[in-house]
Amino acid sequence: MQEASLDPIVYPIVVCVGTLVVLLLVLTYAITATMRKVSAHYGRTLEKWQKLGIQFVLGPQQASFLNQRRSFGPGGNGTLLLSRDAVRFAQVSPDREIVISLADISQVALVKEFNGRWGGGPFLVIKRNVGDLTGFQIPEPQKWVDAIDAALGSTHAGATA
Repeated sequence: MQEASLDPIVYPIVVCVGTLVVLLLVLTYAITATMRKVSAHYGRTLEKWQKLGIQFVLGPQQASFLNQRRSFGPGGNGTLLLSRDAVRFAQVSPDREIVISLADISQVALVKEFNGRWGGGPFLVIKRNVGDLTGFQIPEPQKWVDAIDAALGSTHAGATA
């Protein structure tokens, strides 16, 4: 008799566990596919920059571009590079390159919050002469502030806001 009372409990548990396993498999596939796409893009970007003869000052470094809305997938992921004449970011999706000439940069700083994002900071923020801001999330952002300041030849230190 007790076996009959367990059947109504066992079936929902098996269905829930099975559903969780399927969801974890799908999530693992999505993460792995995204990582493969980012890695392949990184390799193609390096080859392109080397063929163009771009001289690397700092980077290349995997980074997140913070000037767009959050999305699922590779979204704002890409490769950040400081060259002798510009800060370059090759974004994975959409596939595009953002080039900020050093001559167009008025200030570089670290901030705790940028464009609605506050976790995982501080963030590297570049202010251009026209007044707009471009933000990146990268490991060791202070190293980037120091390198960009040195490349600018400026006397101002990267401020922490």
